[in-house]
Amino acid sequence: MIRYDSSFPKKVTKTQHIYKHWIKTGIKISCKRKRELLLLCRHSNDPNLKTYYKRYCKLLSNVIISEKEHYYRIILKSKNKIITTWKIINHENRKPNHCKNTISLRSDNKEITNDNTVASIFNSYFLSIAESLNLGYNKHTNIKEPNPISYLINSFHQPFPKMSQHYASTYEIEKIIKSLKSKNTGGYDEISTRILKLSVPYIISALTYICNAILNMGVFPDWVKHAIIKPIFKKGDDQDITNYKPISLLTSFSKVIEKLIYARILDCITTNSILVNEKYGFRT
Repeated sequence: MIRYDSSFPKKVTKTQHIYKHWIKTGIKISCKRKRELLLLCRHSNDPNLKTYYKRYCKLLSNVIISEKEHYYRIILKSKNKIITTWKIINHENRKPNHCKNTISLRSDNKEITNDNTVASIFNSYFLSIAESLNLGYNKHTNIKEPNPISYLINSFHQPFPKMSQHYASTYEIEKIIKSLKSKNTGGYDEISTRILKLSVPYIISALTYICNAILNMGVFPDWVKHAIIKPIFKKGDDQDITNYKPISLLTSFSKVIEKLIYARILDCITTNSILVNEKYGFRT
Protein backbone atom coordinates (compact mmCIF):
# COMPACT_ATOMS: atom_id res chain seq x y z
CA MET A 1 0.00 0.00 0.00
CA ILE A 2 1.28 3.49 -0.92
CA ARG A 3 1.24 5.62 2.19
CA TYR A 4 0.00 9.19 2.36
CA ASP A 5 3.27 10.76 3.54
CA SER A 6 5.26 9.20 0.69
CA SER A 7 2.95 10.83 -1.85
CA PHE A 8 2.51 14.13 -0.02
CA PRO A 9 5.69 14.97 1.94
CA LYS A 10 5.12 17.11 4.99
CA LYS A 11 6.40 20.68 4.99
CA VAL A 12 8.10 21.34 8.31
CA THR A 13 7.30 24.78 9.70
CA LYS A 14 8.20 26.29 13.02
CA THR A 15 5.04 26.88 15.02
CA GLN A 16 4.54 28.59 18.32
CA HIS A 17 2.66 26.87 21.14
CA ILE A 18 -0.81 28.27 21.69
CA TYR A 19 -0.49 28.30 25.47
CA LYS A 20 1.97 31.04 26.45
CA HIS A 21 3.21 31.36 29.99
CA TRP A 22 1.23 34.36 31.25
CA ILE A 23 4.02 35.59 33.58
CA LYS A 24 5.95 37.40 30.89
CA THR A 25 9.29 39.18 31.17
CA GLY A 26 7.60 42.56 31.60
CA ILE A 27 5.54 41.31 34.55
CA LYS A 28 8.64 39.79 36.18
CA ILE A 29 10.50 43.11 35.85
CA SER A 30 7.50 44.99 37.25
CA CYS A 31 7.26 42.60 40.23
CA LYS A 32 10.94 43.15 40.94
CA ARG A 33 10.40 46.91 40.77
CA LYS A 34 7.43 46.56 43.12
CA ARG A 35 9.62 44.82 45.73
CA GLU A 36 12.22 47.59 45.42
CA LEU A 37 9.56 50.24 45.99
CA LEU A 38 8.28 48.32 49.01
CA LEU A 39 11.73 48.34 50.60
CA LEU A 40 12.07 52.05 49.90
CA CYS A 41 8.67 52.76 51.50
CA ARG A 42 9.63 50.82 54.65
CA HIS A 43 12.73 52.97 55.15
CA SER A 44 11.19 56.27 54.12
CA ASN A 45 8.50 58.58 55.49
CA ASP A 46 7.87 60.27 52.16
CA PRO A 47 4.06 60.31 51.57
CA ASN A 48 4.52 60.85 47.82
CA LEU A 49 6.58 57.67 47.56
CA LYS A 50 3.91 55.66 49.38
CA THR A 51 1.19 57.08 47.13
CA TYR A 52 3.26 56.19 44.07
CA TYR A 53 3.79 52.66 45.42
CA LYS A 54 0.04 52.13 45.89
CA ARG A 55 -0.72 53.34 42.35
CA TYR A 56 2.03 51.09 41.00
CA CYS A 57 0.63 48.03 42.82
CA LYS A 58 -2.87 48.70 41.52
CA LEU A 59 -1.66 49.11 37.95
CA LEU A 60 0.41 45.89 38.16
CA SER A 61 -2.56 43.95 39.54
CA ASN A 62 -4.73 45.07 36.61
CA VAL A 63 -2.04 43.97 34.14
CA ILE A 64 -1.73 40.53 35.78
CA ILE A 65 -5.51 40.06 35.80
CA SER A 66 -5.77 40.97 32.10
CA GLU A 67 -2.99 38.46 31.28
CA LYS A 68 -4.68 35.69 33.28
CA GLU A 69 -7.98 36.33 31.48
CA HIS A 70 -6.23 35.16 28.31
CA TYR A 71 -6.57 31.57 29.55
CA TYR A 72 -10.17 32.14 30.59
CA ARG A 73 -10.99 33.15 27.02
CA ILE A 74 -9.22 30.03 25.68
CA ILE A 75 -11.27 27.79 28.00
CA LEU A 76 -14.56 29.48 27.05
CA LYS A 77 -13.87 29.05 23.31
CA SER A 78 -12.75 25.44 23.72
CA LYS A 79 -15.04 22.56 22.73
CA ASN A 80 -13.68 20.34 25.52
CA LYS A 81 -13.16 22.63 28.52
CA ILE A 82 -11.86 19.87 30.82
CA ILE A 83 -9.01 18.85 28.48
CA THR A 84 -8.12 22.47 27.76
CA THR A 85 -8.06 23.31 31.48
CA TRP A 86 -5.72 20.40 32.24
CA LYS A 87 -3.43 21.41 29.36
CA ILE A 88 -3.15 24.87 30.87
CA ILE A 89 -2.53 23.48 34.37
CA ASN A 90 0.16 21.10 33.14
CA HIS A 91 1.80 23.90 31.17
CA GLU A 92 1.84 26.20 34.20
CA ASN A 93 3.26 23.43 36.38
CA ARG A 94 5.92 22.80 33.75
CA LYS A 95 5.41 19.03 33.78
CA PRO A 96 8.10 17.24 31.79
CA ASN A 97 7.14 15.88 28.39
CA HIS A 98 7.85 12.14 28.18
CA CYS A 99 6.73 11.77 24.55
CA LYS A 100 10.18 10.84 23.28
CA ASN A 101 10.99 9.70 19.77
CA THR A 102 13.04 6.81 21.14
CA ILE A 103 12.41 4.70 24.24
CA SER A 104 15.02 2.82 26.22
CA LEU A 105 14.10 -0.02 28.57
CA ARG A 106 15.90 -1.76 31.39
CA SER A 107 15.91 -5.56 31.42
CA ASP A 108 18.15 -7.78 33.59
CA ASN A 109 20.11 -4.68 34.69
CA LYS A 110 20.87 -3.92 31.02
CA GLU A 111 19.74 -0.89 29.05
CA ILE A 112 18.04 -1.75 25.76
CA THR A 113 18.04 1.00 23.11
CA ASN A 114 17.57 -0.90 19.85
CA ASP A 115 14.19 0.08 18.39
CA ASN A 116 13.33 -3.39 17.05
CA THR A 117 14.22 -5.06 20.36
CA VAL A 118 12.24 -2.50 22.36
CA ALA A 119 9.22 -2.99 20.06
CA SER A 120 9.40 -6.79 20.50
CA ILE A 121 9.56 -6.44 24.28
CA PHE A 122 6.53 -4.12 24.32
CA ASN A 123 4.64 -6.51 22.04
CA SER A 124 5.31 -9.50 24.29
CA TYR A 125 4.46 -7.52 27.43
CA PHE A 126 1.14 -6.15 26.16
CA LEU A 127 0.10 -9.59 24.86
CA SER A 128 0.95 -11.19 28.21
CA ILE A 129 -1.30 -8.70 30.00
CA ALA A 130 -4.27 -9.62 27.77
CA GLU A 131 -3.65 -13.34 28.30
CA SER A 132 -3.37 -12.95 32.08
CA LEU A 133 -6.62 -10.99 32.20
CA ASN A 134 -8.41 -13.68 30.19
CA LEU A 135 -7.06 -16.41 32.47
CA GLY A 136 -8.15 -14.47 35.55
CA TYR A 137 -11.63 -13.95 34.11
CA ASN A 138 -12.06 -17.63 33.24
CA LYS A 139 -10.77 -18.66 36.66
CA HIS A 140 -13.30 -16.57 38.58
CA THR A 141 -16.24 -17.21 36.26
CA ASN A 142 -19.04 -19.14 37.88
CA ILE A 143 -20.10 -22.04 35.67
CA LYS A 144 -23.61 -21.92 37.16
CA GLU A 145 -24.17 -18.39 35.84
CA PRO A 146 -26.35 -18.34 32.69
CA ASN A 147 -24.77 -17.67 29.35
CA PRO A 148 -25.67 -14.14 28.07
CA ILE A 149 -27.03 -15.51 24.78
CA SER A 150 -29.09 -18.16 26.58
CA TYR A 151 -30.41 -15.48 28.93
CA LEU A 152 -31.60 -13.36 25.99
CA ILE A 153 -33.25 -16.36 24.31
CA ASN A 154 -35.10 -17.26 27.50
CA SER A 155 -36.11 -13.65 28.20
CA PHE A 156 -37.58 -13.01 24.74
CA HIS A 157 -39.78 -15.86 23.60
CA GLN A 158 -40.40 -14.51 20.10
CA PRO A 159 -37.48 -13.92 17.72
CA PHE A 160 -36.72 -10.40 16.65
CA PRO A 161 -36.93 -9.35 13.01
CA LYS A 162 -33.68 -9.16 11.09
CA MET A 163 -31.60 -6.04 11.44
CA SER A 164 -32.26 -3.47 8.75
CA GLN A 165 -29.56 -3.40 6.10
CA HIS A 166 -30.76 -0.30 4.26
CA TYR A 167 -28.06 1.30 2.19
CA ALA A 168 -26.22 4.42 3.28
CA SER A 169 -26.50 7.65 1.34
CA THR A 170 -23.71 10.06 0.54
CA TYR A 171 -25.36 12.51 2.93
CA GLU A 172 -25.16 10.00 5.82
CA ILE A 173 -21.48 9.20 5.13
CA GLU A 174 -20.64 12.91 4.88
CA LYS A 175 -22.47 13.58 8.15
CA ILE A 176 -20.48 10.82 9.89
CA ILE A 177 -17.18 12.23 8.60
CA LYS A 178 -18.08 15.73 9.80
CA SER A 179 -18.86 14.34 13.28
CA LEU A 180 -15.30 13.02 13.67
CA LYS A 181 -12.82 15.09 15.65
CA SER A 182 -10.28 16.86 13.46
CA LYS A 183 -6.89 15.34 14.28
CA ASN A 184 -3.53 15.34 12.56
CA THR A 185 -2.69 11.78 13.61
CA GLY A 186 -3.73 8.80 11.53
CA GLY A 187 -3.39 5.06 11.36
CA TYR A 188 -0.93 2.99 9.38
CA ASP A 189 -2.22 4.57 6.14
CA GLU A 190 -1.17 8.00 7.53
CA ILE A 191 -4.52 9.58 6.55
CA SER A 192 -5.79 11.73 9.42
CA THR A 193 -9.40 12.76 10.01
CA ARG A 194 -8.44 16.30 9.01
CA ILE A 195 -7.25 15.07 5.60
CA LEU A 196 -10.36 12.88 5.30
CA LYS A 197 -12.64 15.88 5.85
CA LEU A 198 -10.80 17.92 3.23
CA SER A 199 -11.07 15.03 0.74
CA VAL A 200 -14.82 14.43 1.19
CA PRO A 201 -15.96 16.12 -2.08
CA TYR A 202 -13.63 13.90 -4.11
CA ILE A 203 -14.06 10.50 -2.43
CA ILE A 204 -17.61 10.55 -1.02
CA SER A 205 -19.15 8.54 -3.88
CA ALA A 206 -16.49 5.82 -3.83
CA LEU A 207 -16.52 5.66 -0.02
CA THR A 208 -20.32 5.33 0.03
CA TYR A 209 -20.10 2.44 -2.47
CA ILE A 210 -17.50 0.66 -0.28
CA CYS A 211 -19.58 1.14 2.89
CA ASN A 212 -22.71 -0.24 1.22
CA ALA A 213 -20.74 -3.25 -0.06
CA ILE A 214 -19.57 -3.91 3.53
CA LEU A 215 -23.16 -3.72 4.83
CA ASN A 216 -24.41 -5.99 2.04
CA MET A 217 -21.71 -8.65 2.58
CA GLY A 218 -21.70 -8.38 6.37
CA VAL A 219 -17.90 -8.51 6.50
CA PHE A 220 -15.70 -5.96 8.25
CA PRO A 221 -12.58 -5.63 6.02
CA ASP A 222 -9.24 -6.75 7.40
CA TRP A 223 -7.45 -3.64 6.09
CA VAL A 224 -9.31 -1.44 8.58
CA LYS A 225 -8.71 -3.78 11.52
CA HIS A 226 -4.98 -3.08 11.65
CA ALA A 227 -3.78 -0.49 14.17
CA ILE A 228 -0.54 1.12 15.26
CA ILE A 229 0.08 0.34 18.93
CA LYS A 230 1.98 3.09 20.73
CA PRO A 231 3.29 2.82 24.31
CA ILE A 232 2.37 5.89 26.37
CA PHE A 233 4.36 6.71 29.49
CA LYS A 234 2.27 7.07 32.66
CA LYS A 235 4.57 7.96 35.56
CA GLY A 236 7.60 6.74 37.49
CA ASP A 237 10.72 5.27 35.93
CA ASP A 238 10.59 5.72 32.14
CA GLN A 239 12.80 2.63 31.66
CA ASP A 240 10.35 0.37 33.51
CA ILE A 241 8.02 -1.32 31.02
CA THR A 242 5.21 -1.58 33.59
CA ASN A 243 4.94 2.23 33.57
CA TYR A 244 3.63 2.26 30.00
CA LYS A 245 0.13 1.74 28.61
CA PRO A 246 -0.79 0.93 24.99
CA ILE A 247 -3.03 3.02 22.74
CA SER A 248 -4.32 2.00 19.31
CA LEU A 249 -4.17 4.36 16.34
CA LEU A 250 -6.88 3.15 13.96
CA THR A 251 -7.43 4.33 10.42
CA SER A 252 -9.90 7.14 9.83
CA PHE A 253 -11.92 4.93 7.47
CA SER A 254 -12.48 2.33 10.20
CA LYS A 255 -14.15 4.99 12.36
CA VAL A 256 -16.54 5.86 9.54
CA ILE A 257 -17.51 2.20 9.01
CA GLU A 258 -17.88 1.59 12.75
CA LYS A 259 -20.23 4.57 13.16
CA LEU A 260 -22.29 3.38 10.20
CA ILE A 261 -22.68 -0.14 11.64
CA TYR A 262 -23.36 1.33 15.09
CA ALA A 263 -26.27 3.36 13.68
CA ARG A 264 -27.82 0.18 12.21
CA ILE A 265 -27.40 -1.82 15.44
CA LEU A 266 -28.73 1.02 17.61
CA ASP A 267 -31.79 1.38 15.40
CA CYS A 268 -32.51 -2.36 15.71
CA ILE A 269 -32.06 -2.32 19.50
CA THR A 270 -34.25 0.77 19.95
CA THR A 271 -37.01 -0.35 17.60
CA ASN A 272 -37.34 -3.79 19.24
CA SER A 273 -36.80 -2.53 22.83
CA ILE A 274 -34.06 -5.09 23.43
CA LEU A 275 -32.39 -3.07 26.20
CA VAL A 276 -34.31 -2.01 29.29
CA ASN A 277 -34.25 1.60 30.50
CA GLU A 278 -32.10 0.66 33.47
CA LYS A 279 -29.25 -0.32 31.12
CA TYR A 280 -28.24 3.23 30.29
CA GLY A 281 -24.42 2.99 30.31
CA PHE A 282 -22.78 4.39 27.15
CA ARG A 283 -26.19 5.29 25.73
CA THR A 284 -27.42 8.67 24.59
